[in-house]
Amino acid sequence: MPDAPIVGGVNPSSPRPLVGLTIGGVAAPEGRPRLGVNRVYVEALQAAGADVVLLPPAPRGDAPVATALLDRLDGLLLPGGGDVDPALYGERPRPVVVGVDGDRDALELPLVRLAIERRLPLLGICRGHQVVNVALGGSLYQDVLADGLTDVPHATDAARGRTHVAHLVEVRPGTRLHAIAGDRVEVNSFHHQAVRRVAPGLRVTAVSAADGVVEGLESPDGLVLTVQCHPEELTVTHEWARQLFRSFVASAAGRAPIAQGG
Repeated sequence: MPDAPIVGGVNPSSPRPLVGLTIGGVAAPEGRPRLGVNRVYVEALQAAGADVVLLPPAPRGDAPVATALLDRLDGLLLPGGGDVDPALYGERPRPVVVGVDGDRDALELPLVRLAIERRLPLLGICRGHQVVNVALGGSLYQDVLADGLTDVPHATDAARGRTHVAHLVEVRPGTRLHAIAGDRVEVNSFHHQAVRRVAPGLRVTAVSAADGVVEGLESPDGLVLTVQCHPEELTVTHEWARQLFRSFVASAAGRAPIAQGG
């Protein structure tokens, strides 16, 4: 394992770790099916010292990712996107549910379990945060307003831009996220769903200061870390976001958790 400070980056003399980044269906003006992901995820990983491979959905009935490819990965990032199918946590979808991508669900939920089985560092962002919780047996609020969780909107108007700081998040001491980000961080916010029942084996690391909405989860060993906000959009302006990606990539480089709360 390369020497690295608690929230430092990758040893420059070591090979760059290879991080898998899942992708899903995206709208195309001409109606032809396409796969894609916001390139800022790739840029944030590359800036933190990783090389990136994109992981598309597999043909129906196949394994989510070929074993030969999974064997070469050092970490896994699940990015934002549409809603997880409520059927996957035992509920019927209501009209508030939008953007369900069944192929991407079929890719990501088994991949979470495989990553944990193989002890791959795993970072979940927004949808990815929710996918990890559902994959491990948790559930979601289908809409935080409609379900009465909060009266504070968490879906920021797109006109404000992706870097708009929407609210404060309180980070719990003794967690990996706290070692990275400290007590409180300013975050952007582009979600209407949220973690409801926390999955076995995960603990809450952060909540919205205004209303207690779950904003972060992690596993006790620190290999799984998720956030509800979009830190990939904040790496230019917020040090904690840069440190989050550096810490994740350093974990991938060492295949062991780097930042642990004490």
